[in-house]
Amino acid sequence: MKITEGIAELVGVIIGDGWIYRSHRKYQIGFVGNQETDKEYYDYLKDLIQAEWKKEAKIKFREGGIRIVLDSKEICSFLINDLKLEHGEGKCERVTIPAEIYADWNLAKNTIRGIVDTDGSVFVAKKPGIEKYPSIEITTDSLKLAEQLRKILIEKGFRVASLWRYKSKAGGRDTYKVPLNGKENIRKWIKEIGFSNPYKLNRAVSYIKE
Repeated sequence: MKITEGIAELVGVIIGDGWIYRSHRKYQIGFVGNQETDKEYYDYLKDLIQAEWKKEAKIKFREGGIRIVLDSKEICSFLINDLKLEHGEGKCERVTIPAEIYADWNLAKNTIRGIVDTDGSVFVAKKPGIEKYPSIEITTDSLKLAEQLRKILIEKGFRVASLWRYKSKAGGRDTYKVPLNGKENIRKWIKEIGFSNPYKLNRAVSYIKE
């Protein structure tokens, strides 16, 4: 299976808010999002799965959440065996961008887009002298992934602050934030990486207009 830009983006979604499950005769890929903010984005993901993997994914709603579930031994085997994508218990702490994707910016930027569309935040905060200071922030339990993201974004000319480590409220484990602050970073992000999640794109555009 060839790694296309679309597949690279789906890999980013799996890294961000997804899972791969393989056990006996069950092979499953899934993503979880927010029903209020991600409905349009999940329609996009369903179409992307159809275009790239020729599979009909199911969108499900449960307790305010939205999820996509896809059953495929072929795709699970490709993700696990070919791309060496982490899966199973502890995936969140170990996951990284696969080497073959990381080495190619045209693929890597699509994976990074998928990560931010799911596990990233676009927001404004109050800073000294600035009422609304816009930022993009990527959150991950994987130190190696955080370091990968910071390194490649700096290489591509983004201003990335130092990694911020804190204890997660869920489980008390170390969690890492990759911060990109300021309007110029957001403008550059929209131009060079972009968002596929309309909710986050609209937030980013509104913040740089203020």
